[in-house]
Amino acid sequence: MKTGRYGKPPRSGKFLIIVLVLLCAVLAPANFLSASETASPEVHQSPAPGNGAKEEWKPPSTPEGIAQRIEDIQKEMDLYLKQREEIQTDDGVESEALRRLTVALGAVQNVYSRYNSALENLGRARDEAAEASLNEGKSLIKESPPYNLSFYENVRNQFEGVDQRLKSVLSSVRLAEGSLESLRRQVAQLEGRVAELRQEGHTPEGKTITKELQLREAEADLETARVTIFLQNTNLEAYRVRRTFLEAQKKILENDLAGVKENLHFDEADRNSRMEAIAQQITKTREGIAALQAEREKLRSALTRAQGELSSARNDQQRLVARAGVSEREAWLRHNQAGLEQAEQELTVLDENRKIWEVRYGLIQGTVKTQEIWDYRSSVSSRIKDLENMFQVQQRTLASLQADILAAQKELEEAKANNAVAARMQKRIEALDKTVQTTNATVALLLGLFNNYNRFHEELTNQIDAVRIAEQVTRFGRDRFLAFWNISLWSGEGFDVTIAKLVLAIVLFGAAFFLSGRLTAFLGRTLLKRFGLDASARTATQQILFYVFMASFILSALDLVGIPLTAFAFLGGALAIGIGFGAQNFFNNLISGFILMFSKPIRPDDTIEIDGLFATVEEIGSRSTRVKTFDNIDVLMPNSYFLNNKIINWTLTDQKIRLRINVGVAYGSDVREVEKLLLKAADDHSRVLGKPEPYVVFREFGPNALEFSLFFWVDMTNASTVKVASDLRFRLVALFEDKNITVALPQMDVHLNATEPIEVFMRRPAREASPQQQEEN
Repeated sequence: MKTGRYGKPPRSGKFLIIVLVLLCAVLAPANFLSASETASPEVHQSPAPGNGAKEEWKPPSTPEGIAQRIEDIQKEMDLYLKQREEIQTDDGVESEALRRLTVALGAVQNVYSRYNSALENLGRARDEAAEASLNEGKSLIKESPPYNLSFYENVRNQFEGVDQRLKSVLSSVRLAEGSLESLRRQVAQLEGRVAELRQEGHTPEGKTITKELQLREAEADLETARVTIFLQNTNLEAYRVRRTFLEAQKKILENDLAGVKENLHFDEADRNSRMEAIAQQITKTREGIAALQAEREKLRSALTRAQGELSSARNDQQRLVARAGVSEREAWLRHNQAGLEQAEQELTVLDENRKIWEVRYGLIQGTVKTQEIWDYRSSVSSRIKDLENMFQVQQRTLASLQADILAAQKELEEAKANNAVAARMQKRIEALDKTVQTTNATVALLLGLFNNYNRFHEELTNQIDAVRIAEQVTRFGRDRFLAFWNISLWSGEGFDVTIAKLVLAIVLFGAAFFLSGRLTAFLGRTLLKRFGLDASARTATQQILFYVFMASFILSALDLVGIPLTAFAFLGGALAIGIGFGAQNFFNNLISGFILMFSKPIRPDDTIEIDGLFATVEEIGSRSTRVKTFDNIDVLMPNSYFLNNKIINWTLTDQKIRLRINVGVAYGSDVREVEKLLLKAADDHSRVLGKPEPYVVFREFGPNALEFSLFFWVDMTNASTVKVASDLRFRLVALFEDKNITVALPQMDVHLNATEPIEVFMRRPAREASPQQQEEN
């Protein structure tokens, strides 16, 4: 073919190609360019010109017809692919249109395959329904009563399995019904699009390859949407068929379960068999843990070797391979750790299941006491919440593993050219996949335990409901209880204090205490904070308001229950004596607390020293102050102690404190070098303040060493004095070793001044005399 300028085909050649493509499209088999001249069962085509009838469109309804339609679409796609080079143009418009058309035709094939599977699924659902109809209304239990707990458990499992399937089917029905309306709207839009493109194609200037490809793409999208409607309707019909027979089966199993429960009895052989099976599983799991621990040691050794290979790598290729090897070993070690955790979790699950089964057998046997049932239910409720939290942890673990797998797959794509690296990355992905499987197994274990606990909790609740509360009350008799409740404790002119009134007053006192605390806390957060008071002043004001509110609420409560203050007149003398003697320390600490709050010798978050104990002030209360030591131990100190004893406040006016490190070096060391190293250690530490600057003092010539002191400042708000001093000592050891400076050790020189040799004698130790010899002497 002749080419024009810059190698482009002349216009006549390009036009000839377009004509050939159009001829191929016209002569192509049916369904090539206009295979979707159809509509869905519920969406009808607009009548063709000159024809007023509406034609309903349906897809093939048999597996053979669907297979033929898929084959026709494949032939059409093959024909387009053969003409791909002829359709391509310089600007790439026809090439892009052909690519989009190919994708649309592939979507048509896919939806037909799904439709075929949906038809098969509908057939299976009908077969299941027909089989279930043969046993409609009949019990599924063939055994005769009585029944043991294992048999009851099997029937319960069948019932819950059918119930879960029914819930899944009902959810699928709702989803399918909701999607049909949006699909119908989509079909209407695509029909409008196809009609618009066909109208454009009727004009002379509209007949181009691009327009034909766009029209065929729109027709393919329309066919996909229409088949999808049939697909959803078929699935919906299958769901409804399954829903009908599952509801019937659930009702049968529900009746069976009630009958088994009524005829449930204790079977010792069944209990022993179950306990023995659990014991065997525990033994097997422990053996598996030992094997996993041995394998872990091997994996650790392999990881150490891989890290050594990475350290000794000499070029980039070796480093890449070694790094991939380290990642692979780490992944396998992680898989081993997940296996160990799964095995240890399995031991826990087995042990808890054993306890659950023992109590359940005890409930059937009637050996579990009522109070024990209440205690069991409380602990089971707490355990169920713990398992829910554990599920969340496992979900986060799975999400992390999936992220690691995606990252590893991305690295694998980038390293495909490097076979050695790719092989190790592939093994790493394999290890991560197995770790996901192990984690899923752990989740399955926890889920089984969770279901057992829920079932156990239900049985405990039913057992508790069976115990009548009235039977417990009648142990003493209703009349006796009411008589005790209305006993008069003391009475006087115009009042009578009974146990009922006293109990009500105590309850109101507790409510007053709670409301006073909440109200003062609210005022502290809002009103008092607006006045610009600091924390100590707000705390003191809150304490005063708390006592005022408490007194008001108590007086109101006494008036509400009808107990006047004169009822407590006989307690006045005893109360006065108690205040004078027993409450002396109370008021001493109370007043000391207010003094601390207003004078502020100590404040919250201050670092103080009490008798050699370093702590941080947490809260200044009305009677005591709570401090937390650096070992995270809370200590309650009476408020009067801070006013009567010597307290060191390290951060009263400033958070900066000066620290000192003493060090002694051997005689003969370069003292200036020692000074430089001490200052260098201080300057290198990020927590040592630059101002005031650190400095070194050569204290003296000690008996064993040249003694130096390093003085430096730290800010207590962001540094720990103990940690900073420790870091500097570590640093000094390293610096002294680099400069061959020796830290001196205690030593003693002994000088003997003798003009003549010293005589040394060796004697036998004198034997201890016997008691008889001592008596003779």
